[in-house]
Amino acid sequence: MDFRHLTVKDCFANEKCVAIIKELAPQIMKYPIKLFNKKTCGEIFDLVVSKKIVPEEIARAIESKINAIL
Repeated sequence: MDFRHLTVKDCFANEKCVAIIKELAPQIMKYPIKLFNKKTCGEIFDLVVSKKIVPEEIARAIESKINAIL
């Protein structure tokens, strides 16, 4: 499974994934993640990039690092 198809719940259950997100985009952590548990990380990252919460370059970096550990 890759990052774009991973559910948010599964992503945040993995400590390594959480550490990468906290390192590169800590602003994501202040949002109520539990509301997005059934959505995929791809959907959420498209949303946060379109709303300019996270720059696209940072989102790509997070995606590639998480794909490397999956």
